[in-house]
Amino acid sequence: MLEVLSNLAYKILNCGEDYLEMKESVQQLYDLFKEITQVDIENYNSNDIFLPSGKALSSSYAAHCLLEMKRTAIFLRGIKKAIDFKLAEKNGKPIRILYAGTGPYATLVTPLLPLYSSELVKVDFIEINPISMQAAKRVVEHFGLTTFVEHYYVCDAATFTVAKLYDVVISETMQCCLHNEPQVAIMQNLIPQCSPSALFIPEQITIDAQLYKRGTWDGDQLIDEGGAISYLGEIFRVDKKNLDSSTFRGTISIPHPLKSPHDVLLCTTIRVYNDEVLGFKDCSLNTPLKYYEIRDGYEPRTIEFWYNQSEKSVIESKVLDYIG
Repeated sequence: MLEVLSNLAYKILNCGEDYLEMKESVQQLYDLFKEITQVDIENYNSNDIFLPSGKALSSSYAAHCLLEMKRTAIFLRGIKKAIDFKLAEKNGKPIRILYAGTGPYATLVTPLLPLYSSELVKVDFIEINPISMQAAKRVVEHFGLTTFVEHYYVCDAATFTVAKLYDVVISETMQCCLHNEPQVAIMQNLIPQCSPSALFIPEQITIDAQLYKRGTWDGDQLIDEGGAISYLGEIFRVDKKNLDSSTFRGTISIPHPLKSPHDVLLCTTIRVYNDEVLGFKDCSLNTPLKYYEIRDGYEPRTIEFWYNQSEKSVIESKVLDYIG
């Protein structure tokens, strides 16, 4: 069974942009984990946990994230590169990984562990949802990976106290535009407690504003034909150097005149590690969100955006002035 897991990991890591092989491999990985844990994608709101930092997903909803093939592939590829970099840097000494928000499958680590020696790679898991943690334990035990995992912490990663030196820290607890989720709070908590040399995955999250010129709706094909996207500017970014949410704001100007209806969109770009990037519409995390509809009689010139960090964190905005 471990060989099956290793083969699926190899295919996902090396299939490039062969989306058919990527889709089939991710589906097989999901089927494998589902059989082991008895956690599937049904009843996905069954055990959500609401925290001061945002919503922790139910086990079933977290399981669903695995099926977003490019999301899974790019994160696994980026994390493998980060592990390899740290192993080379340590020159034969073991590295430690902290994985916060494992979900029921610990998807972003368990497929990679068979590629390494447990003498060189050690992992600690953090998961707020006890049902998800029990499922992740079953995955680890089923594949005989117990020598890789040192601790299972059932707690809130946004308040966790770091007591070890970690080389790689992973937390993928996101929704698009950082809406109603604990990603920022977890980064704000964990990164300052870790060594400056520790790699945090994802490396950077950027929110940009885009101007979308509407095309013509084709009802037969159910597509919008002839639309065009143009870049307006960066709103803010979150990374090791940018953790103060009071600075997560930006102002954009709308070019005029506009000769057809346009929408102002906010888009999320995620640099997992190095050149492994999730961008526009690659997965649900990169879904553009419409904030303003620009039409005759309603033509904003300047718009300010800011991140309101709260239990239900959201990017808010206001129009500063209008045309005319």
